[in-house]
Formats: sequence, structure tokens, C-alpha cells
Amino acid sequence: MSLHLSRAGRPSWLIGSLALLALLALTGAANAHGVDTSDAGYIAEITGWNLLPYVYLGAKHMITGYDHILFLLGVIFFLYRMEHIGIYVSLFAIGHSTTMVLGVYFN
Repeated sequence: MSLHLSRAGRPSWLIGSLALLALLALTGAANAHGVDTSDAGYIAEITGWNLLPYVYLGAKHMITGYDHILFLLGVIFFLYRMEHIGIYVSLFAIGHSTTMVLGVYFN
């Protein structure tokens, strides 16, 4: 894995990651997306252990969620090397999972 160094001698991916973390730290809950009212009613009606309704809601979120659309645009238009795509996908998955867990934990 080759690292591209910035002018200061630090890896450019590290600087970009730190900038992204700083940006995320400055954004509030107003920028988060939640469950719309129709889906909330659908979730309230689910009883017991049912996987398929949540798979449906996850698929719907992936198609309509602005974070996923921006993610795909980033992969399609800005990344050309598999190494960069792997880093981008990993960071997105970690960030998305973290915000989901924190959202559930802090209601």
C-alpha cells in the first residue's frame, strides 16, 4: 500500500480523515435523518422476531437515504483506485454504524 504524502509529510488520507471527523463533530442532530412517520407506524406494528420487514426498511433507506446517494456519487465520480475505494467504503461503514448505534443508544 503506497501512501501519498502531503506537503507537511503527513499521509493525505490521514489529513482528510481528520478533516472529516472535525466536520462531523461540528454537525448537529438536525442533519441526521430518522425514520419517517409512515415507517415508524410500520415498525410499531411489527411484533416478535421478524427479519424481512427490517430488510425492506434497510433497502428503502439505501435507495432514498441522502447519505447513501452521496456515498455512491463519491465512489463513482471521485475514486479510481481500489485501495481508495476500500478505505472510503470502510470509513463510511464505520461512521454509519457508529451513528446508528449512538442514535439508538441516546434515543
